[in-house]
Amino acid sequence: MSFKVGVFGATGYAGREIVRLLSVHPRAQLAFTTGSGEGHLAHEAGLQRAADAYLLSLPHGVSAAYAARLRQLQPQAVVVDLSGDLRLPDADSYKQWYGHDHPAASLLGGAPYGLTELYRERIRGARLIANPGCYATSVLLPLVPLVSQGLVEADDVVVDAKSGATGAGRTPKEDLLFCEVDEDLKAYSPGRSHRHVGEMEAVLAERTGRKVSLTFCPHLLPVKRGILSALYVRTRASAADLAGGLRQAYDGSPFVKVGAEPPRLSDVVGTNDCRLSVHAAAPGRAVVFSALDNLVKGAAGQAVQNLNVALGWPETEGLPTLDGSTR
Repeated sequence: MSFKVGVFGATGYAGREIVRLLSVHPRAQLAFTTGSGEGHLAHEAGLQRAADAYLLSLPHGVSAAYAARLRQLQPQAVVVDLSGDLRLPDADSYKQWYGHDHPAASLLGGAPYGLTELYRERIRGARLIANPGCYATSVLLPLVPLVSQGLVEADDVVVDAKSGATGAGRTPKEDLLFCEVDEDLKAYSPGRSHRHVGEMEAVLAERTGRKVSLTFCPHLLPVKRGILSALYVRTRASAADLAGGLRQAYDGSPFVKVGAEPPRLSDVVGTNDCRLSVHAAAPGRAVVFSALDNLVKGAAGQAVQNLNVALGWPETEGLPTLDGSTR
């Protein structure tokens, strides 16, 4: 008997990617979808559809309410929330970063953070999982082990990140029109104003036991998908030591690869991989590069990876490699 999965918000970019990945998954079968363009009633109807798992690709401020109701209606089902609603530790933090009250505050603290490589043990057997943000994934995968191992200074980390336009979602916006984005590059939400800063700092504090101060500046690239983050760190270690620390941390993690050359978007687009590299800079400083596909490892692929881990399936099942094949 196949394992049935329902997808809420399947008409958005991440939702469509979930549907694509499930179509080639050897164990999971798409049971139904709801589309954000179909309105609230479509999601309400989805609540009445039985499935073994539900992947929620809905906006923040909306998604957690559906997660709460699914937990009541289908307590044995796995629910993976791709929004930001369950990523922060408490309602006050959520209001600070999202600007409104939490829609289902009782769920906070009850869902493991779904950065699979860092939280596998908590994800195994979980029935509610908070999928991480795309920028947060690109920053936390290299930074958490480096801070945890004492290889970089925690009080001065600068992140310069660049993302394709799908990271802003599918809702039409004037500044995302082709003629506004093409042949241009712009920064947005600079310094400490992007929502993912709160998420990143909360995870860093929880995982490393240290307060990490981030200066984070994202940029919009004139491409469809992909994130390339450059992390500028202070360190007393060599670039080789930093790279060795990352290799040690991700030994046995099939989707995190540490290379000698800076990764390119073409290395990762369409895959669930995150590619890292480390390079010496001025004395006492280094640059760490991180590249991933914002729609796969940054969203849909990581959701499927978390579903695999939660159910005790091989972590790589149904997830694509660079050549387009699936593992």
